[in-house]
Amino acid sequence: MGVGVIIKGIRFRPGTIPKYRFARFARMAETILFLKNAFAAIAVLTLLAACNTDIIDKSLMRYDGVVHRQPVIAEAGTGKTTRGCGASAKSPGSLSGTKPEASYRVGPGDDLRFNIFGEVGMTDLVARVDGEGFVQLPIIELINVNNKTTREIQSLLKEAYKENFVKPWITVELANAESHPLFFLGEFKKPGVHYLEHPRTLLEALALGGGLSPDAYLPGARLIRKNRMCVVDLHGLLKEGRFENNVYVTSKDMLFAPRKEDMQIYVLGAVVKPQAVPFGAKGRTVLEALTIAQGPVKGKALLEDVRIIRSFSAVDGELLIIDVEKMLTGKALDYPLEPGDVLYVPQTAFSDWNDAISIIMPSLEALGGILTPISLIRAL
Repeated sequence: MGVGVIIKGIRFRPGTIPKYRFARFARMAETILFLKNAFAAIAVLTLLAACNTDIIDKSLMRYDGVVHRQPVIAEAGTGKTTRGCGASAKSPGSLSGTKPEASYRVGPGDDLRFNIFGEVGMTDLVARVDGEGFVQLPIIELINVNNKTTREIQSLLKEAYKENFVKPWITVELANAESHPLFFLGEFKKPGVHYLEHPRTLLEALALGGGLSPDAYLPGARLIRKNRMCVVDLHGLLKEGRFENNVYVTSKDMLFAPRKEDMQIYVLGAVVKPQAVPFGAKGRTVLEALTIAQGPVKGKALLEDVRIIRSFSAVDGELLIIDVEKMLTGKALDYPLEPGDVLYVPQTAFSDWNDAISIIMPSLEALGGILTPISLIRAL
């Protein structure tokens, strides 16, 4: 992603996400690229949220003796947080909490077992559903079973064999289910492809993947449906018991959990070299991240009002305001960062927030627009 924009003589290039080890899942490469873009977009979107000095009043924030804090709830959609999937924060879909139908719908790759009792050679027949949804059976040859339940297939076969047998007694069973895959990418104990034989909730699906590994970064975990991020708070579900997020998964859903040390920190604003900094195995602090970005721009950086935008999940996070000037003069300790943090150093040169947006918007376009519902713009 080499496209960039010039900001005050400095070339700004969008951050990239480290390459995960998904060689075994080559057919999912397109999704991996999508995730890289999505996480880079998070950095820019949260940046937009954090910098509006006109509406951030530190007197209204909680001061813990080190930093000022303000919780942030993302407003995906039209004025309220909506559980769903969307290509942007403006057009989320919906994730129904209603249980889907219990009957399994047959598809390509499934194996079916047929029994036509009382007929020689017509018992315990196993046939695979081909790519077009057909199975091949004696006498009637090909019959389309795609998207049908075993009960519907049974009725279909009774009608088909009626010309050859008198009141045929037929049973149809699902011998092997492979038409409704569920993909587990990243830090799961059992990554790869698992299959749905009946409706499962998100918690049940996580159990299929063996749960998350100790290296997984839970706030960065995402549910992806039809190449769109879903507003589902996995962190809240597993850590805080927010069971409204325990939605039903569906065929071809993807669950993605990044590794903590592979995450990045985004250092943006009035620094010499804005960039994405690897979080690393030991983590990063504010001063370390600023050092890697070659320090603040002299005469332009507002070091007393540096912001950290932190995401706890797909729908909530926290805004922190820290005084880096005190850290540099030894009056305050260095501050630890978390994976995915956006460290933004405001510039005194901007006359208002609209000027900042006019510079940052080209970077959004370079990233392909708003790719995820993880936006804190309206929340601040």
